[in-house]
Amino acid sequence: MLLRLIAVALTLAALTVPAFAQSSFTTSLSPQEQAALESARTHELRGDEVQAFEAYRAFVQLDGEAVDIDPKFAAMARARLGLDPARALFRQMGELHGAAFRLALATLTELSERRKALEAFVATHPDYGPALVLLANEYYRERIEDAPLRDRLRERELLSAFLGLDAKGKLAASFADSTMLAAWIDRAERRLAVLDASLTDARAAPSVAFSRSNSTWMVNLLMPEAATEISYRVGDGPYRKTASNQWADSPTGRTLPATNFDLPLDTPKTTILVKYRDLRRNEIGPFPIGFDPEKIILENARATLEADWPGWVQYSDGETNRDWVYFNTPMQTRCAIKSLDYGFDGPPDTPFALPPCNFANPSGEPADATSAVKMGPNVRSVSARITFLDGTVGTRSYRRPKR
Repeated sequence: MLLRLIAVALTLAALTVPAFAQSSFTTSLSPQEQAALESARTHELRGDEVQAFEAYRAFVQLDGEAVDIDPKFAAMARARLGLDPARALFRQMGELHGAAFRLALATLTELSERRKALEAFVATHPDYGPALVLLANEYYRERIEDAPLRDRLRERELLSAFLGLDAKGKLAASFADSTMLAAWIDRAERRLAVLDASLTDARAAPSVAFSRSNSTWMVNLLMPEAATEISYRVGDGPYRKTASNQWADSPTGRTLPATNFDLPLDTPKTTILVKYRDLRRNEIGPFPIGFDPEKIILENARATLEADWPGWVQYSDGETNRDWVYFNTPMQTRCAIKSLDYGFDGPPDTPFALPPCNFANPSGEPADATSAVKMGPNVRSVSARITFLDGTVGTRSYRRPKR
């Protein structure tokens, strides 16, 4: 516990400069306040922590309003006296002080509760810039990848608001030392640049890819960040957790949840709700994901037809049936096709009859259907023209392999 208290003091001290030049004092300080701070500076430079502590106490008791002093004094009191005596000391000073004093008091909480206390302070003082920085520091992680997405977004929001207040000239009055304000601004700008870089491609919600087999719908989730648990609900049904993977995340050793699950083939059009827990076990979501089986079949079929592989025309690669050309891909994706025409050694001028779309088995080939056409032995290329359901047309030509 002692080490954690010292760490708190060092963290808050990192946001302040223990010594400052007299020329950097803000003009709002009274002569008595300036004298108290000069005394504190002198004792700090001499290494006299006891006298420095008393000089800072004198400044605070003068109702000094300086966010670079009050929270620092709170950290010193916590490290020297302990948490409860430090709280008692601040309460003894009365409640006539301003925002800087109340902010310092908010930092005198248990480590596990400090973020909550600072969030409450910011909720009631949304335009008090220094509080935004102290709260942002609660979300800080030295390794940016260790910070959950929600924490990074909140840290960026707070630092952006802090810098926005600086642009409006609303920060200087809160600091006793103008060089301290410059240091806070510089740190905020550098950290914001790191956060922006880490969030360039970040998504706030999971994205999804659907695929269909002969027995099931497969739902594959692309998560916005590492998750410790993923749950989903189909329509009005109960939430279900995805399975656990058989391997652990190498950096953390955690067993990660599977990012995929299956749905029955007869699942109707509905909404799937997905939620997850991040690395801090915070619950994120739920996020609605639309599931429309017919729309998905059409979109996947169109995507397959627009890809270069496997192509609209296939040739036999053996001696058997070598004079036949196959339209396997259009047959399997016919739900997205209005009409198909083909031609030998020229433009497509011959209709190819595709069976009607069957959404219950969209890629299946009826028993009485065929996907092949016989070619003459001297045919060198086959062209194909597809008219899609939306009226757009595509034409491709495929050279016959040499025998």
